[in-house]
Amino acid sequence: MKIGDKVRLLDEEGIFTIKDFIGNNAVLIDSYGFEVIHLLCNLISYDEYANMYNDVSEFNAKKEDIFSENKNIIVKESIQERVIDLHIGNIVNSVKNLMPHQMLEKQINKAIEEIKSAKKDKVKKLIIIHGKGKGVLKKEIYKILNTMDDIEYFEADIIKYRFGAVEIRFKF
Repeated sequence: MKIGDKVRLLDEEGIFTIKDFIGNNAVLIDSYGFEVIHLLCNLISYDEYANMYNDVSEFNAKKEDIFSENKNIIVKESIQERVIDLHIGNIVNSVKNLMPHQMLEKQINKAIEEIKSAKKDKVKKLIIIHGKGKGVLKKEIYKILNTMDDIEYFEADIIKYRFGAVEIRFKF
């Protein structure tokens, strides 16, 4: 870096111009013409920054292309554990216009969706947090699980979830 170079700072927005060097510091001029002093180690050459930004943008574009082209790829690796929290606040943004039966329906549908997704992704263990409450959601989840042959299920770690979760293990 030399006097006159454009730089960015690690901890501040904006583009600065190097006016002078004082030891391990640089005197910078901001876009309003004010002078500020910063450590040299906090400066990033504007060209370097632009290249990093372009590299990241290019990477993200390639990543999007890869994912859009390969949406139907089957996951072959097995994921050890997935935890899903069915508390209504984790499923919808607002419960303002929802009746209790609608909330329960959304929670049940989410549970079914997550079980199917876990099977598809070859997850070995799925923890569904249903909470304690009155036990209505828990009963409904257990009814659903009773209809499935390729799983085993039981109360999840009691110390960790305090009777508020079910652990499902898939038989592959």
